[in-house]
Amino acid sequence: MKIFSVEELQNIIRNLIIGEFNYPISIKGEVANPRVSPRGHQYFTLRDGDGISQSSINCVIFNGQLDQNIKDYDTKEVLINGNIDLYKGNGNCQIKVADIAEYGEGELKKSIEQTRLKLEKEGLFEHKKLLPKYPKCIGLITSPDSHALHDVCSKLKSRYPISNIIIYPSLVQGRYAPNNIIKQLIRCNKDKDVDLILLIRGGGSLEDLMAFNDENLAREIHASELPVVTGIGHQPDITISDYVADASLETPTAAAVYITPDQFELLQRIGDAEERIKSAIQLKVKYKNDQLLNRVMKIQNYNPSRIINNLKDTRNNIDKNYHNVVKNILNELNAKSAHQLIRLKQTKNILTEKVTSTTRSQKNTLNEMNQKIISIIANRTSTYRTLLNELVSYNPQEVLKKGYSIIRDLNGGLVKSRHDLDKIQSFSAEFKDGVTIVKKPSSIK
Repeated sequence: MKIFSVEELQNIIRNLIIGEFNYPISIKGEVANPRVSPRGHQYFTLRDGDGISQSSINCVIFNGQLDQNIKDYDTKEVLINGNIDLYKGNGNCQIKVADIAEYGEGELKKSIEQTRLKLEKEGLFEHKKLLPKYPKCIGLITSPDSHALHDVCSKLKSRYPISNIIIYPSLVQGRYAPNNIIKQLIRCNKDKDVDLILLIRGGGSLEDLMAFNDENLAREIHASELPVVTGIGHQPDITISDYVADASLETPTAAAVYITPDQFELLQRIGDAEERIKSAIQLKVKYKNDQLLNRVMKIQNYNPSRIINNLKDTRNNIDKNYHNVVKNILNELNAKSAHQLIRLKQTKNILTEKVTSTTRSQKNTLNEMNQKIISIIANRTSTYRTLLNELVSYNPQEVLKKGYSIIRDLNGGLVKSRHDLDKIQSFSAEFKDGVTIVKKPSSIK
């Protein structure tokens, strides 16, 4: 019998294990005891998550192999891919992990997130269409026998009863639900009977709602010409359809409330509008009445008989004013004439008195002038006689009669001194009875 060493036995077992599987293999289990070595390798135990089986196997994620932190998966059910190997140190089997992901809802969430990121990158979550304020007709895509349909119809009827509702029945769960919903979306857009589309369903698990995470459905919602509003009853998760829809609400009833106005609020607004319109009309009618009255008055003002009467009144007023003016002028002239007559009489009296006074003064003045003239003539006559006597007394002839003579040179100039006489040889001497020429002897000096 062959005796094996421990290493040989481990090699044989390792080769058997490696040769048994087509790698990589997938293993489902719950993560336990996650830890990280100083060298950065991550270790954990993978065990059955049913709580009954105690089976487990060691796993390792070598440093740099994956970006995930194994501690994020603690106690979670995961699906790993990797190679099984035998660790020679202690002879235990371990899985060298190449990939790890949450299993069940975790895997679904990972798939949903990948789809969401892809569509977001393509811009499908942007450019939301505007919703009509007052939808005339609403298209409901949902299961025909669901409580969500009943709740939404009741809410729409109580909130906005004038809106029509067209139900487009569809599967909302399961494998065929996405295609069913897509067909109804296409039908709504083709028929063009509705103003917007309401896509609804009640609550459920993540798996129940997976139809609304379908990529093709998301693309069809984005391509819809009609606005699409989702009301999918789940929290806190959000489906891809919610992201791509033009509006998304947390429940079907909330979606019904969101897309419709409240009838009571509308009635109140209509009442307020009626009051405003009534007030505006009343103001307009009053304004028009005022305008009409003004125009009637203008027409009356331009009425020929009224114009003639007005002209007659105007003429009468003018005549009256004219007579009054003339009367006033005449009265004023009469008053002025009377005043002037009085002043003329006063002036006449004053002038008469002045003439009388002036005449009397003139006579007095004439008498005084005559007296003065007589006195002046007498004075002048007396003065004249005195001067005449003086002239006569100074007359050279009179002087000559007294024995005096007048000596002149031969040119007729007076010789007034002996000195002047010495200068001339001949001179004349005038006496009272004539003139004689006197020649001085040559010896006389």
